[in-house]
Formats: sequence, structure tokens, C-alpha cells
Amino acid sequence: MINTHQQRIIFESSCALARDTFLNPMEFSALLPLTNDIYRPLHTLNDWSFHHCVQGKNTIALDIAVSVISDHRYQSYIARGGPSWLIRRIESEARA
Repeated sequence: MINTHQQRIIFESSCALARDTFLNPMEFSALLPLTNDIYRPLHTLNDWSFHHCVQGKNTIALDIAVSVISDHRYQSYIARGGPSWLIRRIESEARA
């Protein structure tokens, strides 16, 4: 995100542990090295937030993650314009 010069980022996750860790990092001291590695680059962004969402409401994000992992699509969908299935899904959801 930093490489594509994005400054206002909203992170969403259905993982309650991720939410709790970001909200109360000191309560998860065993994860501090990891959370510090995550927080460090976030401080270069102008505005970011982390939101918890119900997994069933975040299906497009889940499909993107599966596509990135299974198809080895490590380049940003934003930089590449996104695959056609993603554009159709977003348009369909916008109409719903």
C-alpha cells in the first residue's frame, strides 16, 4: 500500500484475535514482535483503521485472499486493474 502511495486504508478482518490484538496489544505480549512489525509501516500512512467484520459479510475480501494465495498473484490487484471476476463481483454487490 505504501508502494502504491495509498494513504487512507481500512483493514477489515473477521478474525476476533486480530481485532483484540490491535485494540489491546499489551494483553497479547507474546505477539508483540509481530504486532510491532505490523505497526511500524502503518505509522507512515496518514490515516488507517482496523475493523472487525462478520465473515459472511466479507466474502469478496476472502475470495481475493484465496486468489492471491492459490494463484500466486502477489502483485497488487489495484496496480493491475484487478481480475475480471473481481470487477463483476464488486459491480454485482453494488447493485444489491
